[in-house]
Amino acid sequence: MRTKEIKGNKGITLLVLVITIIILLILAGITINAITGNNGIIGNAGKAKEETEIADEKQIIEKATIQAMGNNKYGNIEESELQSELNKETDEGKTEVTDMGENFEVIFNESNRYYTVDKDGNVKGAYDIIKDKYPGDITVGKDGETLDGNTEKTAYQIWNIEDLVAFSEDINSGKTYENKYICLMQDLDFLSKTSYNDWKTKEYDVYLGGDGNTEIREQLSSNGKGFKTIGNNTALFRGEFNGDENIIKNICINNVGFFGSISNATIKNVTIQGEVYSEANAGGIVQTAYSSYIYNCCNQLTITRSSCWWNM
Repeated sequence: MRTKEIKGNKGITLLVLVITIIILLILAGITINAITGNNGIIGNAGKAKEETEIADEKQIIEKATIQAMGNNKYGNIEESELQSELNKETDEGKTEVTDMGENFEVIFNESNRYYTVDKDGNVKGAYDIIKDKYPGDITVGKDGETLDGNTEKTAYQIWNIEDLVAFSEDINSGKTYENKYICLMQDLDFLSKTSYNDWKTKEYDVYLGGDGNTEIREQLSSNGKGFKTIGNNTALFRGEFNGDENIIKNICINNVGFFGSISNATIKNVTIQGEVYSEANAGGIVQTAYSSYIYNCCNQLTITRSSCWWNM
C-alpha cells in the first residue's frame, strides 16, 4: 500500500509540474509581448524618446526664430539670421535652413527630420525625411526591391526629384513605358532639399541643358533651365502615371507643360503647382494627348504664354 501511495503522489506531482510549466510559459509569453510588442515597454520607450526629441527640436527652432525676428528691425525672418541663431542653439552643421518663399524649412541632420516655419514664426512638423537608396532608378524601390511596372502593386516608384528627372530623360530618349505603371510615392517640392536624395548632385545637368557643372536644385530653379517636359511629338508617354494624391510643388518648366505628348496613356491623381514658361502652345499637366485618360488631376501652374490653347 505504501508503494502505491508513493506512485500516486508522484503522478499528482508530475501533473502539477506540467500545469505549472504551462502556466509559466503562458505568463512568459504575456511578459515578452508586454516588453517587445507594439505597445510594449520597449516600443513605448522608443516613442517617448522620439516625442522628447521632437519637443526639444521644436523648442530650439522656436527660440532661434524669436531671436532672428528680434534681430531684424522690421521683425522679419531672414534665412541667414535664422541659421545663425540655430547654430548658437546647436553645434554648427547640425541644422540646415532653406528659404522656401512662403516659409522656411529647417532640417535636423542627425534625426533626419524637418520642420517648417512660416513668416509669422509658427513652427509645423515634425516630418520624416525618406531616403531612396537608388535615386534615379525607378525600377528599384527605395529599399532595393525589384519592380517590373507590370501591375499597380509592382509599379515603378518615384521617391525623389532625381527619380522624376530620370523618368523624363527615359521618355525623351524614346522609352515609352507602354502598358507600364508609374507611381509618385510622396509629395515633391523642387525648392526643398528634402525632396532630393542629393540636392547638390550635378549628374543630370547636361540632360537638363547645362554644361555639367550646375547642381540639380539650382538647375531646376527659375534661375536655371528648369524641368524638362516629359515627352514630345516624337517621344510619347504610353503608360499610366499615378500621382497617388500627392503634390508636385514649386516646379519651374521652361517648355510646354509637365507632360508634352502622351498617347494611349493615363495620368491621374496628381496636383502640380509652380510655373510654366513657353514660347509655343502650352498646357499645364499635359499639352497634347491622343486617345488618353486624364482624371482627378489639379493644375495649379501659372502658365506664361500669349495664347495657351489647352490649360489642362
